[in-house]
Amino acid sequence: MNIRDHSSQFSIFVYSTDVDQGASVKVSLSQAGYDAYYIQEMEVFQQRLKEMTPHLVVFSTTSVQGILSDFVNKVLEVSPEIKLIAMAEPQQFEALSQYNTLGLVDIVSLEGPSLDMRAVWAVDQTCETLYLTYQNEQLFTDWKEAQGQKDKLQQQVNDQKAVQQETSQMLVSNRVADYRSSQSKEEVLQKYFERLEKVPAVYFKYLTSVRSFVATHASGFSSQQIQGVGCQLEGTDLESLNTQITVGLLPPIMMEMLQKVFQIQTSRVLPLFVQNQLEGVVIYSGDLGKADTLRVGEEFSLFALCYSYFCLEKKVESLDVMDFVTDLYNQKFYVDKLHEELERSRRLQQPVSVLKISIDDFFEIEQTLGSNVRDEVLKTIGDYVRRTIRTNDFACRTQVNEFGVILPHCHKKGAALLGERLRRIVESSAILDSGVKISISVGVSEYPSLADSVGSLDETATKALMHIMEKGGNRICLFKPSGNFTPEFEVVVD
Repeated sequence: MNIRDHSSQFSIFVYSTDVDQGASVKVSLSQAGYDAYYIQEMEVFQQRLKEMTPHLVVFSTTSVQGILSDFVNKVLEVSPEIKLIAMAEPQQFEALSQYNTLGLVDIVSLEGPSLDMRAVWAVDQTCETLYLTYQNEQLFTDWKEAQGQKDKLQQQVNDQKAVQQETSQMLVSNRVADYRSSQSKEEVLQKYFERLEKVPAVYFKYLTSVRSFVATHASGFSSQQIQGVGCQLEGTDLESLNTQITVGLLPPIMMEMLQKVFQIQTSRVLPLFVQNQLEGVVIYSGDLGKADTLRVGEEFSLFALCYSYFCLEKKVESLDVMDFVTDLYNQKFYVDKLHEELERSRRLQQPVSVLKISIDDFFEIEQTLGSNVRDEVLKTIGDYVRRTIRTNDFACRTQVNEFGVILPHCHKKGAALLGERLRRIVESSAILDSGVKISISVGVSEYPSLADSVGSLDETATKALMHIMEKGGNRICLFKPSGNFTPEFEVVVD
């Protein structure tokens, strides 16, 4: 989704006694389309909260007079639904983590360049999550209405003979339970085709990125017959594709493929949609008998409902921990996992390392080439990170232009080698068609040799990153502790 299409629906208060700071953040939020207001005085801020409850409050911790918990509680007294984003010094991050349960959804560091852009990014992530949550609540309501329609249909069946009623209820219940026990979308599909037994039918998954249909599941055909079968659509085929498929019409190139590979001369189409997005189509011969046609269609209705519900459940689960631009974990997951891994490191007397990664000249790329190219660069770098790290490592997007990688059971030397490998991969890759070269800077730290807590581990990796970026970037930097630093235990390097 593009949050810019919906940003005007969100009202945001910016509270800071620093006029330059607060006004800059407010202007950037307004330029991003948000209904933003800057407030400098606490009394005015409290009065405005009561007059117009915002969705989000962005505040500077240095402007809060008195105890921070009193400020947070006064905001939540107006409405517990208000979300908070703090602009704070890095040394305050660990103390602020205790407010996660009180509506604090993100922290923006006051250190470093482009505070207003980083604040906008944090607001974007929060509002995307809020929008998708509201959207999924509506989807769940729709699903419940669909369940109500199914229950009404079941009530009609109840008017039949007692034996037929009992048998039918048992079969539907068992089938739904069987679908709901699936662990993946592919398993839900597989169970549907198993229920078709030998009725000839093929499922073609739609790959939006390459405009192609690819056969993945079938009944009545062997796996060898569908292996590698598919077709790529022409540009003209994409016009009104969803509408055409909904009424049972396939692109000509797909009809030719069905006739050639499966000898299907006349076809019937059952489209599978999730949140108005085409997932794929089930295609079977139009020459089937009435009984088989009815069985394929009835089973598809039950399958499609369970498939959509499965996708909805998985999306709700991912809302809280995923960054939707890069498909990496988000800042909240990073903080929680870093606490967890450091405690495990202490118990097992094993090191844990952190990489902090930034794209060099990131904001210049955004201003020159636009937000679409910026997001494409972020996605590509995120993919490089994901493919370079180990299977037990955790890659996260922690700021507008910052990735954090947690490396359990990895000492500083191994972390530095991995960071250098990633830097070279990015440097040698052609990311943009325009010919603009992309490079990254990497900061490295490790517990217990270079840091002694969650806060210092994150902070020292960030300091190493900032240091190397100030030197021109496109290098890695291993944090160097002070001379009197004493690690909690010694790390043995093989």
